[in-house]
Amino acid sequence: MAALREVFNRDVMLSYRTDEPLLESPMLQSGAFVTDSAIEARLRGGDIEFSIPHVTPIDMALEANYSNTIYTDVASPRQITGRKSKARAAWLNEGFLESTLERHLLGVSPLQMMQGMINNYWQQQAEHRAVATVFGLKNLVMNNAGLKEKFVLDVSKTSSPNAASSWDVNQFIDAESLMHKMYRGRGSIVVHSKIAAKMRVQQLLEHVTTSANLPPLEYYNGRLIIEDDEKTVVGTGANAQYITYLLGAGSFAVGSVAGPEDLELERTAATGNGSGHTALWTRRDMLIQPQGFDFIADESTLTGGTAREAISASWTDLQKKENWELTGEANQTSIRFLITNL
Repeated sequence: MAALREVFNRDVMLSYRTDEPLLESPMLQSGAFVTDSAIEARLRGGDIEFSIPHVTPIDMALEANYSNTIYTDVASPRQITGRKSKARAAWLNEGFLESTLERHLLGVSPLQMMQGMINNYWQQQAEHRAVATVFGLKNLVMNNAGLKEKFVLDVSKTSSPNAASSWDVNQFIDAESLMHKMYRGRGSIVVHSKIAAKMRVQQLLEHVTTSANLPPLEYYNGRLIIEDDEKTVVGTGANAQYITYLLGAGSFAVGSVAGPEDLELERTAATGNGSGHTALWTRRDMLIQPQGFDFIADESTLTGGTAREAISASWTDLQKKENWELTGEANQTSIRFLITNL
């Protein structure tokens, strides 16, 4: 078996890297993640806090002007309006010991496999941050009666004892109707694996193949299915509440760039009782921001780091309701929640 240092060539490995580390992410494929080159440029510049502008969608309900031939009839153009969201970057890193990587080095191109593993790792990290974020937004709106009415359809037995509490297509349609019509029928849907299995049993899924090298994607009523068992269920047994997240196209502004000294090798000589170890360190500067919401946590409360210093938001920080605030109108956001029993 080859030692990592014998096959590792940093310059060659970097040549395998894609500019967009979220290329195969289901969130990106569904349109829920929208990458922004301006955000990535600021990440490379070391910015910590961001103000992300959004243009308010055009009100399609207003009647258009009717042309005539009168010189003195002057039409007034609509005012273009917008808003800004407050966001915070996260500085992430992970290291992999040589013994971990060597299991994968026989019979394949080691550089390509190592790069694929790292890309997939950061893709999953981005999606975990997104799911933790929507869980935090769920906690925000569930604790505000006015917001809950606009963002949440809760038909679980706990909230609606007489309602049809099981997950089905009717509940989904009712939940999606809480969105503006421009956000319906596309994007992604994050569900527990038991809910996904129920969809398959009901034979309501569409399978789409995008690449010969990737498994088919599953769609439900135009939405790409993403399974996540960590933050989609509350409680256990018959009364467990299952939380379905409906994420519209463009629901997250995303930036992700390689951090300083990404793909750095570290050699220790004395460890392993003198045999030594080699570690590969990979780093990402990342921003995953829900459109229409501010991240308002004070830096002193953050836990993404160590006891000495924490300047990034951890998954726990992202899940706290007090760290989020709605900045615009509910109908200008494309995230909604459906709470059911199984």
